[in-house]
Amino acid sequence: MIFDNFNFKADKGDKIGIIGGEGSGKTTLLDVIAGREVPITGEVKITGRIVPIKRNLYTNFSELQFAEMTLAEKFKMTLTKALEKIQSDDKILLLDEPTRNLNTDEIEWLIDFLKSAKDLTVIVASNDRYFLKKICSKTVALGESSTQEIILPNVETSNADEDVLTVENLYKTVDGEPVFSKVNFSIERGQKVALVGKNEVGKTKLLKVFGANIPVEGKYNFSESVKIAYMPRVFSSTAAKIELEKIRDSGANFLILDNPTICLALPMIIELENALNNFNGTVIFADSDHEFIQAVANRIIYITPNGTIDRISTYDDFLANETVKEQIEQKYNVD
Repeated sequence: MIFDNFNFKADKGDKIGIIGGEGSGKTTLLDVIAGREVPITGEVKITGRIVPIKRNLYTNFSELQFAEMTLAEKFKMTLTKALEKIQSDDKILLLDEPTRNLNTDEIEWLIDFLKSAKDLTVIVASNDRYFLKKICSKTVALGESSTQEIILPNVETSNADEDVLTVENLYKTVDGEPVFSKVNFSIERGQKVALVGKNEVGKTKLLKVFGANIPVEGKYNFSESVKIAYMPRVFSSTAAKIELEKIRDSGANFLILDNPTICLALPMIIELENALNNFNGTVIFADSDHEFIQAVANRIIYITPNGTIDRISTYDDFLANETVKEQIEQKYNVD
């Protein structure tokens, strides 16, 4: 049984979040509401027209032959056309993990879109706390909240302001186009550095340079005291848990994490946050979970094809900084 004795009511214009761990039934619940699944017991009473946007719909657009559009552009078009197609004023929009694979700017667009649609009823399955906090009047939890403990290596503390990673003028292209360039920074022992930016490929490629030694132009150097553990991007919660167990047994004092939360349920994400905050070593990571970045990072490096923006800052302060906004715009307007 996926879920039992579940009840909730949505009035016109409500924005309701469905949260829960892996296998808790979030997607199944949306399928029941949409009429794609039939409940064993109970009933769904609907006044209005259902507009379902299924999970990963915007990651399978090759069949639609929109080769020149980004994933976010395809998602925006699908969402707006789906709503336009139904003329009823009582639309009920179902969204399954809508912020997955969207960058910060695209998530903000979706938040503004949904907030401006005051009469649109929205039921969204997601564990993206920032997104839910911005749009939802209430959230409903499915499943158990229990989780397994995440244990990271026990690292001795040091008072030395040692540069454990030095990077000089890194440059990388994919299909002839730069995904990052002019990357220069030094990371001190104990810093928690988040790589952010519009280009998902650039952040992942940069982490692979450090963690998997992929070829790159430029130079980088770890200090002799560094022992690395690299968690590549994975595509299931089981794989993510296996990678985290490898880190536990690695004895590493420098963690390189590529989107560690993307396949984790919310209780595990919170557990990972706590583990990283208690970790005395150094961390560099990329992730799309706003609240996770805010909770863990004390330094933000924004990656662009034309250089970086680097600040000792929380994520919220970084995004709100007017100088940072101007610097990002300048990086993307380089001829």
